[in-house]
Amino acid sequence: MKIVNFGSCNLDYVYKLNHIVKTGETEHSERMEIFPGGKGLNQSIAIAKAGVPVYHAGCIGTDGQILISALEECGVDLTYVKKVNQPSGHAVIQVGNAGENAIFIHAGSNEMLTLEWIDSTLQNFDTGDFLLLQNEISNVGYIVEQAKKKGLVLFFNPSPVDETLRQVNFDRIDYLVLNEIEGEYLTLQKEPINIVSVLRERHPNLKVVLTIGEKGCIYCDGKSLHCHPAYEVPVVDSTAAGDAFMGYFVASLAQNLTEKLAIERACAASALVVSQKGAAPSIPYEANVSRALQILKAKPTDHESKNDQLKKQIDEYIEGHLQSANLSELAKILKYSTVYTGKLVKNTYRKSFLDCLQEKRCHFAAKLLLKTNLSVSEIINRIGYKNESFFREKFKETYGTTPAAYRKSLNSDSITDSTIPLENR
Repeated sequence: MKIVNFGSCNLDYVYKLNHIVKTGETEHSERMEIFPGGKGLNQSIAIAKAGVPVYHAGCIGTDGQILISALEECGVDLTYVKKVNQPSGHAVIQVGNAGENAIFIHAGSNEMLTLEWIDSTLQNFDTGDFLLLQNEISNVGYIVEQAKKKGLVLFFNPSPVDETLRQVNFDRIDYLVLNEIEGEYLTLQKEPINIVSVLRERHPNLKVVLTIGEKGCIYCDGKSLHCHPAYEVPVVDSTAAGDAFMGYFVASLAQNLTEKLAIERACAASALVVSQKGAAPSIPYEANVSRALQILKAKPTDHESKNDQLKKQIDEYIEGHLQSANLSELAKILKYSTVYTGKLVKNTYRKSFLDCLQEKRCHFAAKLLLKTNLSVSEIINRIGYKNESFFREKFKETYGTTPAAYRKSLNSDSITDSTIPLENR
């Protein structure tokens, strides 16, 4: 399996300011520095620093030796980098005292990717290879279509968000990695979970990774939903944080890690980036990320309500004791009376404890029907039902069909991502 990144390369002109300049305002810069950058370059470097081979595909101008050197030093393969007789792309980056940034870019050589060159490059990649893409180069929509025809796995970072995204068929994308601002642009939603839901409703096969700044990130693919908090680090410059996240996420999946572990590594890499200045130079090597995972502390999830925390406790108890769960034991864990705990469950779920338990047993049975060859009788024993007829009755109430018919439907072409309730996948 190979990874190719069709991506931008920019010269980053970074200005350190007291605060981001507002419309009509003039602000003195404390200093100006030039770094190699561009979302494509940063993400290729992140993948290489994560210890995974990557090909960079793109166009660099006559002034781009610093960009070539930055990629080469990190071990990025430049076989598909083309030099053109035009200035390289560049970005002007404002960095405020709190580490926040504002960026505008000029495409330059990044607009020189022709259809013929794209086709000749894609000839060297095949089914199952990874293709990474952002929105800072020309012909993004064409690359998506041609790559999908070849069976490549597509990772898309829709940044910057603008009208050119209308040319991209999101149904061709496998993994969409974006931040809240990009998510709001695409969905007109502000709440992270609503952004994810709308994207998944529009594109049922899309795996969505939404980064939400200091609150961490959300991953959803219709079968799994993972939330990971951000890590506590001093914020110096957040310029390449998203690119480090993207690169480490892709690299981790290439190393056969689960999406959950890939997100964990990506969050750690991103945290290390924001604690240093600069873009590409601040992206950490794999050894530093592994070490950081041992010592970094997750930020408190202060956005999580008491109701969410209570629901999490109840869910964890029931799911961990499917065979033996009972209200009295839950009451002891929560340190409330049995009567009061029963009311809490009813207020939280709008159903009784017993109904919750039956529902979760049915959901777990559905997972076993999907992922194993266990017989219905074996599944019934595993989840704690004593009466087979009662289980079949409850299962039909929940899913509208028998366990056997449900399993059969999962193996047909008609299965959809909504077959199993999201929270129990």
